[in-house]
Amino acid sequence: MTPKRLYHSECVADAAMMLAEQYGADTHRAMLAGMLHDCMKCAPLEAQRAVCERIFPLRAEDMDAPQVWHAFAGAAYLALECGVTDEAVLGAVRWHTTGHAGMTLLEEVVFTADLISADRAYPDVEVVRSLCGQSLHAASQYILEYIFSKLEQSGRRAVHPDSVAWYHELTKEKANGT
Repeated sequence: MTPKRLYHSECVADAAMMLAEQYGADTHRAMLAGMLHDCMKCAPLEAQRAVCERIFPLRAEDMDAPQVWHAFAGAAYLALECGVTDEAVLGAVRWHTTGHAGMTLLEEVVFTADLISADRAYPDVEVVRSLCGQSLHAASQYILEYIFSKLEQSGRRAVHPDSVAWYHELTKEKANGT
């Protein structure tokens, strides 16, 4: 890990612990998943793909999104090479980039913490931080809308289907008032 990536991971761990405390998730697991979430981020794509293939084979829809492989690879690496057996932590690492329908509270905490950590300075970060004070689901929905918009603006219209499925789940919950 580069010093910058380590600092980012420390910031995500701090944000994850704060969100876990606020929303009732396990703070230790949140801290651990936050620290480990980008453990494969700096690895070459070929290495990410190779470790994924050992436990979480990349699907056709993943092949169009190599920027998210590090999450799947990170969970696989932690399970295979580091002896991490906590499925909740592995799930939070695995889904921190795309999300998926049926997200657990810990997975959503780490997903959101990654985007509100103290080192983040993108244009809407303060909006997301404010939303976190009101509703974790509202913050997650806003993050997904922000990501979808950025992908469209960059000409990369392919949105990961797991993100779309989660977004539809969040908007359905909002419409139902849950």
